[in-house]
Amino acid sequence: MKKNNFYFLLFFVLLIACQEKKESTQTESNASVNVTEGSSALENYSTIFQAILKTDAGMARGVKIGDNIDTINETTLPSETPAENGKSFTEYFDDTDLNFADILYVKSPENKVEAITIDVYIERQTAVDSLMNEFKGYFETKYGKGVSKDKSTIWQLADGNNNVLIQNVSTEKDPGLKIVFANKADKILQ
Repeated sequence: MKKNNFYFLLFFVLLIACQEKKESTQTESNASVNVTEGSSALENYSTIFQAILKTDAGMARGVKIGDNIDTINETTLPSETPAENGKSFTEYFDDTDLNFADILYVKSPENKVEAITIDVYIERQTAVDSLMNEFKGYFETKYGKGVSKDKSTIWQLADGNNNVLIQNVSTEKDPGLKIVFANKADKILQ
């Protein structure tokens, strides 16, 4: 009889342990789904848009103003001309050297990211126009209604201190756009 009670107790403990393991696995599975959903926030945008922003985290490319500049982990090539006051990289969209983005992280005296500028150059004006529309829609969703003026639109970020500006800087020979994240008083936004 005692032997039967022992087996029953053992069976009961194993059943509870298996149930807890199953619930733990489901929780881990749900957590990984949430991470995947967050990282795929850009999947409905063009490949060039995705190559420019890389992720929905931070302001751009997983970086935000105030981050330590030494912790920036870029996966693309450093720019041919190093930045005087920060770190600069170039993201090529193809192998023609005509379609690329120059990314500059401006360094503050405290060794923090003070501003982020992204200069995008694309061979065709129609592609620039399409990309401008993508960024306007994305920023509108992320930051709310922007204020348009001439060839640019500016959004105030939720922190109340910083703005993002997107501007069509196309010339007849060089179609392109500029994206700037900076303190709203910074002259770089003017």
